[in-house]
Amino acid sequence: MRQLSILFACVSIAFSLQAQTGCPGCVVDVPPGLAADTLYIQDLPDAEKGTYYDQDISFRMPMTTTPVHAVDSTIPSGLTISKIEIITVEGVPPGLHWQPNKWVFQTDTETDGCVKFCGTPSVSDTFTMTVRIKATVFFITQEATFPLKIYIAPKVVNTDGFTMSNVTGCGSTTVSFTNNVPSGGVPGFTYEWDFGDGTVYTGENPPPHLYEAPGVYPVKYHATVDTAGFVLESITVLEVGCVDQLGVGKPDLYLLINDPGGTEVFDSSPDVDNTPLPYNFPVNLPLGSGNYTLAVWDEDSGLKGTDDPCGTISFNILSNDTLVAGDLTVVLNIVHEVDEIMSVDTVIVYPQPPMPFIQTPHGLSACAGEDTILLVSSAGAGNQWWHDGTAIPGATDFIYEPSESGYFQVQVNTSYGCTAISDSVLVEIHDLPNQPVFVNINNSLRLADTMSLPASYALQWYNGDDPIPGATGFRYCATVSGDYGLQVTDLETGCTNFYAAPVVYNPDFDCTVGIGEAPLAALGIFPNPVSDVVNIHLDRALQGTAILRLWDVTGRLIATDHVEAGTDTHTLSCGHIANGSYLLEISSGDFRAIAPFVVLH
Repeated sequence: MRQLSILFACVSIAFSLQAQTGCPGCVVDVPPGLAADTLYIQDLPDAEKGTYYDQDISFRMPMTTTPVHAVDSTIPSGLTISKIEIITVEGVPPGLHWQPNKWVFQTDTETDGCVKFCGTPSVSDTFTMTVRIKATVFFITQEATFPLKIYIAPKVVNTDGFTMSNVTGCGSTTVSFTNNVPSGGVPGFTYEWDFGDGTVYTGENPPPHLYEAPGVYPVKYHATVDTAGFVLESITVLEVGCVDQLGVGKPDLYLLINDPGGTEVFDSSPDVDNTPLPYNFPVNLPLGSGNYTLAVWDEDSGLKGTDDPCGTISFNILSNDTLVAGDLTVVLNIVHEVDEIMSVDTVIVYPQPPMPFIQTPHGLSACAGEDTILLVSSAGAGNQWWHDGTAIPGATDFIYEPSESGYFQVQVNTSYGCTAISDSVLVEIHDLPNQPVFVNINNSLRLADTMSLPASYALQWYNGDDPIPGATGFRYCATVSGDYGLQVTDLETGCTNFYAAPVVYNPDFDCTVGIGEAPLAALGIFPNPVSDVVNIHLDRALQGTAILRLWDVTGRLIATDHVEAGTDTHTLSCGHIANGSYLLEISSGDFRAIAPFVVLH
């Protein structure tokens, strides 16, 4: 019988299943092309603690000993295996359950089967289970046991039970939370959130939380995962009051358990012959609420109707201790695995710097190139100046001198990354009016281009550094030689410009007598600057012959020409005239027009 026992152990690899219910519905799925008489079983996948597991394992059992002989030559080949029975598996990890599609296989009609392995394992470890089967060869039934290993991996949990976004702020911050241990709708998960500011939350997914004051806030997270439930892992029988038949020998014990509704949910059969006490019975039965009933029996004749009761005990999920009922004493090993995940992270709210303001000791308006505008920040350090919404590169001092008009702001930056920006101020840097160039025509100092004056202006003539009283028009009649000047003021902006030139008095002309100043007409000159021929356009036709005079900026007459009556256009060749600025005058009777232009070869 030694060889037959070895055969049974080899064949039984396909049937490492616990004889209990709870995982129905497996689907047979053996690979196509397998031989009819062969030994095949799929690998048993690893499980993970705290994670629900549901796997179907398919197998094909041999019809004869021939496939077994191929892997173990000590087994004779050609013997018919008529029946294989799955009895039980001892030592199944808490929380896991097995159920095959059937328990007894008549190998001449069916050799393919499957097992569903399901449940939520509550303990991480490598477990060695003991498998019990019966096989029949030539009407001889042999029970065999063999070890079967399964690995329960630890529950993989993010080291942070939660993550946060927007964890730093200035003055305040609103933080969003992500729970990294979600329940997925499975009961048994509880959560505790402590936001560090006196606020707590006990739901799974807290809403965004506002931190309104500067400070350092430790956020504490505590998740409790209680999904494995209660499992009656084993029962140890310490004492019984019954004996074997005729009161001789040790009883042959087996256990029955009924649920609170009276339905049998566990049977440890077959009995343990001449049970040595104390004796541990593997159970691995998930428990619900209510009271269960444990009955211990002594098997006498093989028919339960004649078996002897050794006692009954009522228990529930809290009965994880020694129980006594009359002569019966048992110890229940009830496992209730609970995972707890605790994490801490930090929210930091930095002080918000006060909004800076801009001081303007010299005002906000200036004339280009003459006045200086200073913008002074109220913050001594960490400044960044802005112009029209754009940061000015390198402008980080507490003083800034703008060189163009626009809206200016100053932003304060702290070492911890917080900022504050001032209100904007409008800086206006005005252009100077055009330089009031004048020419000297026979002691008559005349503004060369009245069209270039500002819309609102004032003129003042100077002799040296002294303003000439009453000399505020386009002309001034010089009566003595000197350094004369003309200042123009833009009355809208207050900006001024000045032109000065030496004047040599010519006693042959008296500009103070009989002066009837003709109004200036418009005179168009193009191109300007000119390199060869300049085109002159009058705003009206001449009533009589006119004289054209060309002056340089010192008042020296450069050229003259005649313009015929009745015309409003004229050309002047400038190819022989040196580069420089000039004043062109056309006059006839009460008609007078003056315009500047530039010669550039």
